[in-house]
Amino acid sequence: RVEHPSGQGIVFLQPGGEVSSVVVSGSNAAWPDYISPQLAPLVGASALVLLQREVPEWVNLKVARQAYSLGVPVFQDMGGEDRDISDEMLALLDCVSPNLSELARMTGRAVSSEEEVELAAREVQERGAKNVLVTLGGQGALLLTQTGEIIRQAPCLVPGQRVVDETGAGDSFRAAFAVAFVQGRSLEDSLHFAACAGALAVSRMGAIPSLPSLQEVLTLQSSDRDSNSVDKATCSQPPSSFAHSSEMVSQSQASISVTRTKLDVFPQVASRLNSMSARLDLWSGGNSVVDMVARQGAIQGLSLVDFNYPQHFGKNVTIDLLKTALDEAGLKSGAIGMRFPEEFRLGAFSNPKTELRQKAVQLTIEGGNWAKKLGCDELVVWSAYDGYDYFIQADYSAAWKNIVTSFQLVCDAHPDLKIMVEYKPTDGNSRFNMVSSAGAALLLVQEVNRSNMGIMLDVGHCIMAGENPSQSIALIGKKLFGLHLNDGHSKLGAEDGLMVGTVHPTMTLELLYWLQKIQYRGHIGIDTFPSNEDPVRECEFNIKHTQMLWKKASRLRELGLNEHLKQHDALSALEMMMTEREL
Repeated sequence: RVEHPSGQGIVFLQPGGEVSSVVVSGSNAAWPDYISPQLAPLVGASALVLLQREVPEWVNLKVARQAYSLGVPVFQDMGGEDRDISDEMLALLDCVSPNLSELARMTGRAVSSEEEVELAAREVQERGAKNVLVTLGGQGALLLTQTGEIIRQAPCLVPGQRVVDETGAGDSFRAAFAVAFVQGRSLEDSLHFAACAGALAVSRMGAIPSLPSLQEVLTLQSSDRDSNSVDKATCSQPPSSFAHSSEMVSQSQASISVTRTKLDVFPQVASRLNSMSARLDLWSGGNSVVDMVARQGAIQGLSLVDFNYPQHFGKNVTIDLLKTALDEAGLKSGAIGMRFPEEFRLGAFSNPKTELRQKAVQLTIEGGNWAKKLGCDELVVWSAYDGYDYFIQADYSAAWKNIVTSFQLVCDAHPDLKIMVEYKPTDGNSRFNMVSSAGAALLLVQEVNRSNMGIMLDVGHCIMAGENPSQSIALIGKKLFGLHLNDGHSKLGAEDGLMVGTVHPTMTLELLYWLQKIQYRGHIGIDTFPSNEDPVRECEFNIKHTQMLWKKASRLRELGLNEHLKQHDALSALEMMMTEREL
């Protein structure tokens, strides 16, 4: 509590429903230099954080950082104080939403035509924002997705066909879009849902009183679809120019015009760098780290490279050398994965010798330093040695405590990185791993008790552990920071690393469905072992197959698969899969 008057907003309403306003910040601008420790649990329990700009920017930045570290999506409404937004803040946002005048101020560009708005939105995206949602007043909205595609939503018919009061229309639109997004609706349906909320808001007086109920929006959305259904192939084209109107939803626009795009944003994809050392007879280059990066540059659909530390960082490897190699290949660094040398054969973080544990922690911190230098924010810790071979060999309690402490030290050294434990039940170097299952990994995350601590799930490791990857994903939830895709036959003692979905296609489809359901925000790592196959073609197959299954999973969501899952109705779910194939 601060000794300042409450903030006020004074709205000037014109006869045609147009509004202008004056905002007196009051106590909203007088936040103390302190954030309650309750912030983390509050944010962590949220499905999404929606920010606006009537509080100090440092408060928004603090909340966005917290949400980002916890895997909670962050939407930024650009309404409020007219001030710059930093690249750091934009990089934390899943979606930033300006209106036309705010977009013009953000970029210094003219936004009077469709082409100008799109260029301005792409400029904002280039600064770091994943998705840019521009409200266009009487012309609807435009969404620039993370993949660079455009979805256009025309406004729906205002109830009563008269704009009474525009106050709160933009707030209604953005809040409704956020709600629909959290519910797992497609981006197109989310936009239509938001347009209906905005139309309801302008049809009556006031700010808070005009906000519609969920049932009102659903009713209008249903009737709007029924009265304005159009064939996808004959949807009207978006307007070529936009007026600098406010958040009004025009009563003159009756048709729904949506440019179709992917239902969900497909994650960026990285690949196991060491796979590029296979079938060198098909490659004209060498086998150095730089050569392997260059070979990955030929893979269609690949965006990222995941490096191993210290394996890929020899004496002659410099940050400039790697950055140049990545630039020339058209790739970026996705993550650094720890690979501890053999001196840690009795354990890295679980080693009984204090000096070796400290050395393992320091090595991991150095790996994090390299991650930052390469511009990525993920550090994956997998230790083949943190385990044991025999009964009556290890002090399990002491080993666990040492692992917890070591992860705490790494998390505290790099609070701006996502630190992940990659669990695995068994390995040739340790028959029993200390962190052997999703449950053990989640317990570790809880005991480490750091907001930037999460889990890397490897599908092959799940199969080895006898786990259903989808159930593990549901259990881990927002603490799922990373994913390695592969497949295998689960023969005793074998980690196959086969191509994605080739052995367990239904299992793979379900896990992609659950990635969408928990709103997974990380990238996908292809972690396969192509010994006989061309690794470039093999990786391209993995990417295309994953994209195909991702679309199927999205389609099943739209068809209502979740209702069958709630009833544990396997037969209806399988019949739906058959229907989807026929469609």
